[in-house]
Amino acid sequence: MNFTSKNVFTCLFFRPWLGVPLGIWVAVSIVYYWWLISRIDVLETENKVIKKQLSLGSVHEVIDGATSYTVPEIPDVVGTLCETVHIALVCMGKCTRNITPMLKSLLHHRQNPIHFHFVVDPESMRTLNKLFETWDLPDVKYSCYDAQDRLSEVKWIPNNHYSGVYALVKLLFPSILPDKLEQVIVLDSDLTFLSDVSQLWHMFRNMSSLQFIGLVENESNWYTNQKTRWPALRRGYNTGVMLLDLYKIRSLISWTSVWQKTVNENLNRLKTTALADQDVINAIIKNHPHIVYDISCHYNVQMSTQTLAKNCYGEDVKNIKILHWNSPSKYNIRIRDADYFKNIHQSYVNFDGNLLREKLHRCSQNEVVTYKMNHSDLCLSFRAAQRVKLRTHIYYMDYSYMNVDNFDVTLVLQLSMDRLQFLERIVKYWEGPLSAAIYLSDCEVTKLESILRDWSSTLNIKNNIGYHLVFKHDSVHYPVNYLRNVALENVNTPYVFLMDADFVPMAGLYSYLRESIKLINPYPQKKCLVVPAFETQRYRASPPRYKEELLSRLSIKHLGDVAPFRAREWPRGHRATNYIRWSTATAPYEVDWQSDYEPYLVAHRSIPKYDTRFSGFGWNKVSHSVELRAQGYKLSVLPGAFVVHTPHAPSPDITAFRADPHYRVCLSLLKQEFMDDLKRKYNVTLDDNQRK
Repeated sequence: MNFTSKNVFTCLFFRPWLGVPLGIWVAVSIVYYWWLISRIDVLETENKVIKKQLSLGSVHEVIDGATSYTVPEIPDVVGTLCETVHIALVCMGKCTRNITPMLKSLLHHRQNPIHFHFVVDPESMRTLNKLFETWDLPDVKYSCYDAQDRLSEVKWIPNNHYSGVYALVKLLFPSILPDKLEQVIVLDSDLTFLSDVSQLWHMFRNMSSLQFIGLVENESNWYTNQKTRWPALRRGYNTGVMLLDLYKIRSLISWTSVWQKTVNENLNRLKTTALADQDVINAIIKNHPHIVYDISCHYNVQMSTQTLAKNCYGEDVKNIKILHWNSPSKYNIRIRDADYFKNIHQSYVNFDGNLLREKLHRCSQNEVVTYKMNHSDLCLSFRAAQRVKLRTHIYYMDYSYMNVDNFDVTLVLQLSMDRLQFLERIVKYWEGPLSAAIYLSDCEVTKLESILRDWSSTLNIKNNIGYHLVFKHDSVHYPVNYLRNVALENVNTPYVFLMDADFVPMAGLYSYLRESIKLINPYPQKKCLVVPAFETQRYRASPPRYKEELLSRLSIKHLGDVAPFRAREWPRGHRATNYIRWSTATAPYEVDWQSDYEPYLVAHRSIPKYDTRFSGFGWNKVSHSVELRAQGYKLSVLPGAFVVHTPHAPSPDITAFRADPHYRVCLSLLKQEFMDDLKRKYNVTLDDNQRK
């Protein structure tokens, strides 16, 4: 049966009662289609959200958190963004502190993968390994070559350069760097990059078959006085930025013979080098001008006292590609435009190094996919913090330690920049070596250097303090146990004293601990020595310095002045020390581990590390004590030692612990997970201390 509009109208005319349901049907249809059309935008938005969640889920999900995948590798092809640029630097002596701003500026502008080749000594190798391991930079590789034993090959050359013998090491690069490395950009550590380093790398293609060294002309008249200077072509060349074609050097000449012959010929007349390797290389170029490739002056704008750099960049500072602070005054030099250039340098000192972990494109990677995350988990921030790498620069300032004996002890502590005044107070009463991990941001580094060098008359004369910088990350609570581990890992003495920065040691504590260690010999006995902790609640009260003074201020007459540490707020934390027995003790006495006991300990440096799942406030030190107990360590309280806690403003984490119930819930969950892990690891139940 066919329905037409004519049939419908005829039907309605003879049967008018059908108009009512038909009208309702039409009205409902119109309303429904209007609602459906209005929902299209909402549905599209929800669809986008679902797609986004699915894409995130595909990234975060992994079985057991250990499966890895490899992104297809883009070939390292000449002329592409994935061609690796090789860079060589001498980093010996005090280099590691000065090199960081240069690395930041270089990495900020680069696009290509970088392979750094560091020529180092053992100390700088240790620092660079830790720095690059924790920096976690994409498309960056590095190699270290220990040249400490090679210094004798250039040490015989008389040298007046302010960098000493290290300034001559570049002469050894063709023999130090691996044979498979054919081309390399050689850089000084006092540079500031304002352009992509690949621009230099591409210049290798412009060299002739006989050119194997690329240099920028010296921007001063230093070499024009030929009677007192080493020979040079015209104004000579500056070796702060240098292209070395190692393949040609090794193929065309006997490099070692050439530079040694050149040195010997000129020492007869000049007696010494003033500019180290630069003098020698200029003398070689004078005799063999065909070997040099001239690089534009914009790639080595030299900030020396007699610089003619203005002739290079003119009135447009945007022409500058690389700044070179080649004056002994470095960044304090007073020349034209110096303030402008210094501000550029300072911007890289303050630059957040964590930002360099991001890159617009990646050439190759092999990384473990992020753990499966439950985004409804209230403890997400705690769990995420366990997997964040915190950039760490160990031994940032000059450090010197002379080995005393097998009983020496280092004070180990951690602090943030706002507690730096506590460190100054501690070193007034602690004569021995100290290892301090400091949590700070990049923009606080200059402040730290200024305090240590210029403002603190106590800290600026101490060279037995190892300053280890751990740089802030936005997504983590205060990483107290990671900081403790950094300080603990970087000690040079057999024993460590684990203390917090807000305590003051008694007078002569360092000597007393050394004598006690020698007497007790705790390492073979797997024993830790307990240093009793006290506190004063008065901000202006000076802490007691000797046990007799402490005991007198513990008396009823001075009630409230000095007391056992946290005796009211957290008595379980130190009750096992047995303060009553300690007050009359004249010999060390053993105590048992108790629940929540967290004493301050002297132990061998092989002691287990702290569990880094605990950050912020709560159970960070107790967890360490629990693991020591699980491993069977014994405790002995020292009768003649003590430290005193002094009052200070509460930290943000303790404030969060008190105010946020979620914080406390998460801490309880972490505690339970830790105890379960400990039970599986050591097969011990610590509630009854019975091994199974």
